[in-house]
Amino acid sequence: MRVIIAGAGEVGRGVANALRQEKRSVALIDPNPSAINESQSIDCLLVTGSVLSRDSLLRAGISDAEIIVMATNNDEINLLGCAFAKRVYSEQVGDRNAAGLTAIAIISNPNLMNNDRGAGPLEKWTRADHIVCASDEIVEQLAAGLLAPSIDEILSFGDTSWISVVEVTSNSALIGVATGEVGNIFVDIPSVYALANKSGDGNLTNGSEIITEGDNLVFVSRSTSQFRQITKAVGRTDPELPEKPQVAIFGATQFGNKLAKHYLDIGSEVVVIEPNLDFANELVGSKIGINKRLDVIHGDPQDEELLRELGIEQQDITVAALDDDNLNIAISMRAKDKGVPRTGLLLKDRALVEAVQRIGLTRPISRRLVTITSVLKSIHMNIPGTYQSIPTIPEIISISATLNTDNNIVGRTISDAEKKLGARIVMIEKEDENGLFNVLTPNQVEVLEVSDRIYLFLRKTDIKRVERSLED
Repeated sequence: MRVIIAGAGEVGRGVANALRQEKRSVALIDPNPSAINESQSIDCLLVTGSVLSRDSLLRAGISDAEIIVMATNNDEINLLGCAFAKRVYSEQVGDRNAAGLTAIAIISNPNLMNNDRGAGPLEKWTRADHIVCASDEIVEQLAAGLLAPSIDEILSFGDTSWISVVEVTSNSALIGVATGEVGNIFVDIPSVYALANKSGDGNLTNGSEIITEGDNLVFVSRSTSQFRQITKAVGRTDPELPEKPQVAIFGATQFGNKLAKHYLDIGSEVVVIEPNLDFANELVGSKIGINKRLDVIHGDPQDEELLRELGIEQQDITVAALDDDNLNIAISMRAKDKGVPRTGLLLKDRALVEAVQRIGLTRPISRRLVTITSVLKSIHMNIPGTYQSIPTIPEIISISATLNTDNNIVGRTISDAEKKLGARIVMIEKEDENGLFNVLTPNQVEVLEVSDRIYLFLRKTDIKRVERSLED
């Protein structure tokens, strides 16, 4: 069975690449010949045409498809395309309700999902099975990353848990230590579940690997409070961050406004600088605009006099959240030059993230990369739970699943279950007598039980086999 992706832009190509690494059959549709040419390196079927064309869907193999992903840069086409694809699919296979085809639509405007002012709930009338709008995940990941800027990568892994990827420096006390002995050196540090050496080869750990300088270690922490122990262990330090930091946000965009709300909710003083008067006025008139700790300024984010009046060097955090990648980079570089200890920025282009990290800007987030991960999570919904790729170690992914009575790892110890699955179990959520779920580490659990939610690390090439095991 194949996956059809409409839109051969950066998101569409990213999803296609990830699925090909899972050995899935993929077809890409795009009306732009240039986009199709840029996709030639992906080992998949390429179709030049519109997703709203029967001919294009037929050439892409709609009758053999199990999933279609609408990833064009037009929200309305993505929503309409789900219904059209299901219509064509039902005509071809005689499945009146198109139950055999899962349709996923990507939208960039979260207001469309608003039940009062938008068109929500979208799933009820668009025939899309999953709507992917990654704006909340993008803001959450950026805000968490700014807590510990010396950690190279911080990724969400469940409600309050995080994946951290960080390189071991020459000052690290972990050099020469086995991965399974890290907890003996530092108290309350999370375990190491994957490692990539200097050559870039990434693997799950078994506890016997000896840590060397330059290794990238992958930790899983149950809360952001463990970030400090991780940075200390690898020989890095972060500047102190007040409980209620002063925050300057450049851009009253949907992301800028969401970030403003996040920091206002924790008691911070927030200033938003917006060059567009209409956007600035819209924020002032919004629900968060009446907050006394919010100051909205209409002006040029690169105006030196404005930055002096703002006292940019006194800010604990600056975030560039405009829609222009180059402008966001320029703003963040200027803030860093003026001594701001934490500089976050949102980028569309995934390729810019690594370049920006090399020049020392602390927390660049690729909006498209987060969107790709959100799409992959929807694709893997046959095992409901989280899905997270690790860009710096692309061989390794993480998923979660809730165990049922038929699952063949119920009643097994953690080590036995890991051998059965060929994966590492990194966390377990267990329900207590009050119906509350507690997050436990593997060494706190004797055997796995029905309704436990397990969080796994595995090699990307093993995902089909592991998912089949979890479905049993």
